[in-house]
Amino acid sequence: MLLLLLGCVPAGVYGLRFDGSMPVNSEFAAVGGVFPGSTGKDLPLGDTLVTGLQVRQRVTRDVAVEVAGGVAPASGEDALAGSVEIEVQGRILRDAPVTVSLTGGLNAYGQVDADSLMFGADVGAVVSRGLPGDLRPFAAVKLNPMYAPGDGIYPWFQYGGGLSWRPELVEGTRGLVALEASGYHGFGANVLDDTDIVTWGVMMQLGASFGSGRSQE
Repeated sequence: MLLLLLGCVPAGVYGLRFDGSMPVNSEFAAVGGVFPGSTGKDLPLGDTLVTGLQVRQRVTRDVAVEVAGGVAPASGEDALAGSVEIEVQGRILRDAPVTVSLTGGLNAYGQVDADSLMFGADVGAVVSRGLPGDLRPFAAVKLNPMYAPGDGIYPWFQYGGGLSWRPELVEGTRGLVALEASGYHGFGANVLDDTDIVTWGVMMQLGASFGSGRSQE
């Protein structure tokens, strides 16, 4: 069961899903991705598809709160898995010459019909740069240890990057299209005999950011 859990963490956890840009005010996005299997000594894991929804609310000029949830079929099984996440995103440097942001949050993951529930915390950093044409390339790293009650802690290290496009649709409204690729390194606990797991995937966001009286930047 734990091998299965480590191989399938759905959209609430999978994906960077943050390009270093603040929403105009409130932002809504649909997210989806594919993670074509993984490699690990004696621990091959099946293909995983993820889909979910994400909402971000700007709190101050440089701070936003994000809430996300996702579902996915479990790797190697037909059972449904799901997760929820809350994360604080804050900029500490604004396009001078790059934007540097920090993230921190909590998440939970469960699998239907498997009597399983895991809890996690994540911290990360994002480097991005606003370009002409409302484009923003970004790169990020994130550490996401997951705790399985009664079993142990399973740290995941995530790294990757992508490109977002946030065109102004009408005054106070910006669209959102983002594509990213990211890799994942799962560090085993004792029950896994310290065997690491490596996987990767791609994810897309489609949405819009709404509000008035605040600049996106």
